[in-house]
Amino acid sequence: MNVPSTLKSLVSIAFIWGISLNQNIAQAQPTSLPTAESVWPAGKAGVDYNLSDEAGEKDGVWVRVYGEGESKGELYYTGTFNHGTPEGIFLYFYESGKLMSKIEHPFHDSSANTLDQTSAIHYRENSSVQASGFYISTEGEENPVREGSWGFYDEGSKQRKMETYAAGKLDGPYWIKTAKGQLVEKGEYASGVLNGVKATYYDNEVVRQQMNYLNGELEGEFKVNHSTGYPKIEGSYFEGHETGAWKTYSDKGIIELIIHYEFGKRVKEIRMNGTFEETFPDGRSQSEYTYRNKMKDGPFRVWYDLGEYVIEGFTDAETGEQLQRQVLKGTQVSSEGEYVEGKLDGPVYYYDEKGKLVKTENYRAGELQ
Repeated sequence: MNVPSTLKSLVSIAFIWGISLNQNIAQAQPTSLPTAESVWPAGKAGVDYNLSDEAGEKDGVWVRVYGEGESKGELYYTGTFNHGTPEGIFLYFYESGKLMSKIEHPFHDSSANTLDQTSAIHYRENSSVQASGFYISTEGEENPVREGSWGFYDEGSKQRKMETYAAGKLDGPYWIKTAKGQLVEKGEYASGVLNGVKATYYDNEVVRQQMNYLNGELEGEFKVNHSTGYPKIEGSYFEGHETGAWKTYSDKGIIELIIHYEFGKRVKEIRMNGTFEETFPDGRSQSEYTYRNKMKDGPFRVWYDLGEYVIEGFTDAETGEQLQRQVLKGTQVSSEGEYVEGKLDGPVYYYDEKGKLVKTENYRAGELQ
């Protein structure tokens, strides 16, 4: 007998996150669950169960077994149909006989209904709850569709993730937490795409990133913070592209750089504070200047276009293993000195390509002495 696809896809959820649903379908790990052996119905197939009505529709108690391999003949699911429509509790089992899913369908006799949707609890093979939520009841239940709040749990019964669905698409708030209950990420979806504010967090619960989406595209304010809470990056998006002035900050909150964008294209850069390095295409240093209050202020260096990255072997000091690493060799500084408030001040040294000092110039407030 072939295993049906009825709900097989539905139980292969691989998440290890958790949530407590509004409806509290699965609040804690179960202490005892039914097994395949304990729920086999009494009687004979075709006589007492696996029956059909006059129209050939499934009616009454049904069971389905695994059709191949070592588990051939072992119970896959059991449940009750009402003239072709599942109703009440369906139990699905792993090949080991452990409970895989408990699916509860609405009764079509309205007087018996306690649900207006199909509820589901999915278990790992070790009996811990993996996920729980609701499906929209569909005729035949061949392709159940998630609806409302869904929860995902770790093996320790901790709430790790919540998602909200509408007609099978992510729609509404979601969040992710650590095993300790700290918020990692939260945001909102609309019709399957991000829409609204999304935020991520450091372990100390300081906001790491905060951004806004409109129909799946970045739109509006974008912020990144240091773990100390000071701003790191501030800017804006328009239709998914950087726009206007973007600012970067040091870990002390001091502004370092302002970059102007036009629809994602970098058009202007203003160095405010900090040390800035320019490089050759392969990443070798080309120049390094320090700025304060938009002026060069501090030491500087300029390099020749010399040197290359080479691979060299070395022995790991702890393991004794022979490893390789990339090393930059053959570079040479061409000049170095210092600026004070935007003007050269003090000695400036010039070197040839072999590193020999060939000239020294002395400046005072930008004037060569």
